[in-house]
Amino acid sequence: MPLTSYDKKVLSSIFMIEQEGVIDFLDNIVEGSDILLEIDDHTEDVTFKLQKLYRKGKTMREIMDYINSLITEFLSTNGDLSEAEVQSEDLYFIDHVNFEWTKNIIKEAKQLEEDTNKSKKLKTWEHSYKKAVESGVNIQELDESIKTLITKHLRNMKGAKMKKKKKKKYNTKKKIKKKS
Repeated sequence: MPLTSYDKKVLSSIFMIEQEGVIDFLDNIVEGSDILLEIDDHTEDVTFKLQKLYRKGKTMREIMDYINSLITEFLSTNGDLSEAEVQSEDLYFIDHVNFEWTKNIIKEAKQLEEDTNKSKKLKTWEHSYKKAVESGVNIQELDESIKTLITKHLRNMKGAKMKKKKKKKYNTKKKIKKKS
């Protein structure tokens, strides 16, 4: 399913977060950019937007292709940025000039969405929740952000992982005593 104009608008807004920081960085290459220092503040919001796109049936390839086209367009208008790339990696430990933060967030959001879909405990809990709603218990419906929080919480619980007991292997063969 191709990206709609709304999808492209969402992806452009995500791209603009890092683009503003890169433009600020290029203007002050010696001092760096405060915008890029604070870029991680947007991680949760961006991840949520990307997860919504994945739920709508968009693939990572479609999203990456569109973002790569925006990156190519941006880089073609700014000339040689090889020195800025090195400086960006030295200052921020990530190549913001090539929009590595945006690419990483796209991958992380995809992984988080897959984990949410695969979470067996969440599915069990959700089933119980739906049964309670069907039986007449007055509970509000959950949106996807709450399901994601529940998934994270379940994974981080100390007792959530079942520990397998080691079985002792017993020698089933009878020991025969030799008569001397």
